[in-house]
Amino acid sequence: MNQHAPFQRSYERLLSRAPGPVFPRARSLYLRKYSLEEELNSPFRTFLLEEEIQEAVGGTVRSRGVSFAVVHWQGPQLEATRYAAYLEQRWQLQPSDLTPIHSDPWFRGGGAWARFSAAAVYERSAPTTLLSPPADPADPADGPDPSR
Repeated sequence: MNQHAPFQRSYERLLSRAPGPVFPRARSLYLRKYSLEEELNSPFRTFLLEEEIQEAVGGTVRSRGVSFAVVHWQGPQLEATRYAAYLEQRWQLQPSDLTPIHSDPWFRGGGAWARFSAAAVYERSAPTTLLSPPADPADPADGPDPSR
């Protein structure tokens, strides 16, 4: 079993509920507001910071996490070792590029944060049409004339 399975599952859960990439502003707001953690009983929260989106023929959309943020929720900046300890304990991650960000607090005053990279991929098959197929597969032209 993949040692980073909890992180991957949480990434998939988050993105399965996120607005689609065709709505970039709504998606960005969602990803800055909602964390990978379902339970919020820790002073830390993990967010998707940057993703790479690829669309394949047939409507399959793949999101690969490029970078993430671990936020000291509504708290001051901490040493990198505190963020690293949380990532190891919660997600079994040991990112080599963990970097505290000193310039700005997280989205809407969420707290001090650090940036890191981790492997996570989410893939979803999207329908190729905006309309759902009818419940009855019969051709609508075979039915009664609606003009009568």
